[in-house]
Amino acid sequence: MIVDGFDISNDGDIYLIAEMSANHNGNIENAIKTIEAAKAAGANAIKIQTYTPDTLTIRSKRPEFYLSGGLWDGRHLYDLYQDAHTPYEWHSQLFSFAKDCGITIFSTPFDDTAVDLLEDLNAPAYKIASFEIINTPLIKRVASTRKPLFMSTGAASMEEISEAVQVASENGAEEILLFHCISSYPAPTEEAQLKNIKYLKDKFGVLVGLSDHTIGSDAGFLSVGMGAVAIEKHFIADRSIGGPDSEFSATPVEFLDLRKKVDLAKKMLGESSFSRSLSESQSSGIRRSIYSVSNKKKGEVVNREDIKIIRPGLGLHPRYFEKLIGLKLEKDMSFGVPLDETYFEDKAFSKIKKCSKIKLQNIIPTNQQITLLYDLLKNRKFNISHNSMPSVDQHDSFVRNHPYRGWWLIYDAQNKSNVIGSVYVSFDNSVGINIEMDKIEFSAEYFTKILKKEINPLPPELSKRFEDFFYNVPPNNNDLITWLSNCRYRVSQISLSRNNY
Repeated sequence: MIVDGFDISNDGDIYLIAEMSANHNGNIENAIKTIEAAKAAGANAIKIQTYTPDTLTIRSKRPEFYLSGGLWDGRHLYDLYQDAHTPYEWHSQLFSFAKDCGITIFSTPFDDTAVDLLEDLNAPAYKIASFEIINTPLIKRVASTRKPLFMSTGAASMEEISEAVQVASENGAEEILLFHCISSYPAPTEEAQLKNIKYLKDKFGVLVGLSDHTIGSDAGFLSVGMGAVAIEKHFIADRSIGGPDSEFSATPVEFLDLRKKVDLAKKMLGESSFSRSLSESQSSGIRRSIYSVSNKKKGEVVNREDIKIIRPGLGLHPRYFEKLIGLKLEKDMSFGVPLDETYFEDKAFSKIKKCSKIKLQNIIPTNQQITLLYDLLKNRKFNISHNSMPSVDQHDSFVRNHPYRGWWLIYDAQNKSNVIGSVYVSFDNSVGINIEMDKIEFSAEYFTKILKKEINPLPPELSKRFEDFFYNVPPNNNDLITWLSNCRYRVSQISLSRNNY
């Protein structure tokens, strides 16, 4: 999702939004100072609200139009919104000032007139407020602009959130970010329920952030660890001026503290894929590797007593120890030197070398291919759809009539007799892969690039679920999931089987 040039993503910086709300206190100069202060405090965007009291409620003396409890106890809805609203006539000046100030500005509209005004001002995005998530006509109107859409989920049921996402998607919204939100002012920190962030992300497959009504920066800091990519927090330039939202709004000092903490949290989380810290670089001197503990001549055979797994870690990986025994040396070996590939014949060493390049062979199928696939299936450690091994005849029939868009055997490009797995692509673009992880050293990104070259000539069909490939992987195959996490493709497992009791 790109908003005014900022790429909001799971791998990018946290998008920090300062919510002005009513903190201008009815004075446009306060609004301008708030925009300026938000920029200085590290906000990526300032957000306002676009409504009038007449677009939200009516004047009525019925008791339900008076608030009970909380910050605004006893106040009439109309009077509260009259004090809190940002006049339509201010909008052009505020948008212009924000642009000059170098900060993105967008708004939360509450009816069609608000959307019309914001479209005239070329608003780069829209926000649906928590209490408006049930307002499907408004969501339809905003979605029709086809601009990035933020939606807060405070007080909403899962059914209401699902309906809002569906309505938005069906009416033009191509980029949606849900804000987990506790609609309490202020929200008790102990009730932040930050696990909802991950739940919403997994359930809807969209970006998720936090609309934070707690006091302080703890919830924002922890939300990054739960997968939040954006944080919205009420902001006030000077709390001493008072106002409807002043008690739970962050001051510039507090907002800057939030900025520093979420940036630190993002750094602490590290990369999306598994990686090691740069500070661990000295560990190569402590980890073990294979060293020579004998003096031997070229052509002589390496015996067990000639090599040893010791520190430091500058030689071959300890996994090769047993496989080196019995190999002939290609050059002289001296006591106390780390061993590498150059000490052994290329042909001999290729037997212990991991596969770094692959070739895919299309399943025609031939009898040989059917046999190879059956052997791979028998040796498979993790299954998606096979609760029991099919018979040879069942397997033969399935392969010859396979329902896939494409199906290939995976060969080691440098050792063509070495089959390391198979892969298929279904017509919904799901990818099923059976690969021996302990035999490879190439990345999932490299593998996907090769696979795409093979699939492109075949009849295309867009995924029913995603725009591109997604890998269908058993949930307990952690090695494969970790490998795929280096590649920007969704990993899912949707197959179910009945438990036998």
